[in-house]
Amino acid sequence: MTKRSISTLAVLGAVTMMGATPALAETLRIGTVVSAPHPWIDAAEAFKAEIEEATDNRITVQIFPGGQIGNDQTMVDEIRIGTTDMIIGGVMNVSPYVPDFEIFSLNYLFEDMDMFRAATAPDSPVFEYFDNAVTEADVGLKLLSLTGGGTRNLSTNVGPVTEPSDLEGVKMRVTGSRLDADMWQAYGALTTSLPWTEIYTGMQTGVVGAFESTISGYFSSRLYEVAPYHAKTEHQIMMSHISIGENRFNRFSEEDQALIMEAAQHAGEVGTDKGEEYDAEFIDQFEDLGVTVTEVDKQAFIDRALPLHDEFAEERGLTELLETIRDL
Repeated sequence: MTKRSISTLAVLGAVTMMGATPALAETLRIGTVVSAPHPWIDAAEAFKAEIEEATDNRITVQIFPGGQIGNDQTMVDEIRIGTTDMIIGGVMNVSPYVPDFEIFSLNYLFEDMDMFRAATAPDSPVFEYFDNAVTEADVGLKLLSLTGGGTRNLSTNVGPVTEPSDLEGVKMRVTGSRLDADMWQAYGALTTSLPWTEIYTGMQTGVVGAFESTISGYFSSRLYEVAPYHAKTEHQIMMSHISIGENRFNRFSEEDQALIMEAAQHAGEVGTDKGEEYDAEFIDQFEDLGVTVTEVDKQAFIDRALPLHDEFAEERGLTELLETIRDL
C-alpha cells in the first residue's frame, strides 16, 4: 500500500470517527426565587426528569431554587446576557421588557381554573400572542410555556381584611408592574415595589404591612411568620412562565429544541396542577401555624377591579387580547 493510500485511509477514518462522535453533553441551569414546596419547583423537576430521560442524560438540568442565583430581575438580566439559561417565575418579572404581560395583573381576570387552563394551553391564542410578543420584543428570551402557580391571596400583619376599606392607608408590597400598583391603589392601599426575596424583611421592618401572593409562596417562604393574617381574596390565578435564553435555545438542534419545548409544556401543566393541589393542602394547615384566615366580601373587591380591565386594555391597545381571554 502506498503512502498516499495510507494517508487517504487515515483521513477517511478520522472523518468517520468525527461523524460517529456523540454530541457533547449540555447542562441547562434553571433559576427560580421560591423554595419547595412550590408548584414552580415541581415544574422544574418535571422538566428536568423529562428532558434528561428523552436525551439519555445528554442534556442535564440543574435547578437553583430560593433565589440562589438572584431575584427575578437579576435572573432575567443574566439569561439575556447568557450567564444563566432558564427561569420559572411570574410573568411580571418580564413585563418591563414585554409590557403586555401586565394584563395578568388584572384582578379577577379568570373566572375559574378551566378558563385559566384554556389560556395557558400551548395551542391557545393567548400563548401564541405572548410567544410572538416576546420574540418581537427582541430582548433575548424565548417563551417555552405558560403555567400556573396557584391562587393569589392577600396577607397582612396589620389585622384581618374582609373588605376593601380594610386596606385604606396600608403600605403594601407590589411587583414592579404599574398596573399591579393601580389595582391595589383602587382598594386604598399605599403601594411600593419590592422584590419577592425582600418581602420577609420588609414586613419585619415595617417597610410594608401587606402583600399578595400565592398560597404556596406564602407557605413555602414562611411568610406567615411575619404576616399572620391571610384573606381569601382569590383575586388572581398566578400566571407564570418558563423561558430560556434565545441564543441558548438557538444553539440546540431542531430535534433538541422540540424536546425542550415539549418538556417545558408538560412542566407547565404540572405547575398548574400542583398549584391547585397545594392551595387546598396548605390553607388547611394555616390555623395550626397561628394564621388567622378570613373570608372576604369578594364581590366588593371584584366591583372595584372590573372597571380597570377595559380602561387598561383601551390604554394599551389590548382590547382584542382582553376579548380573546374573555371568550376562552
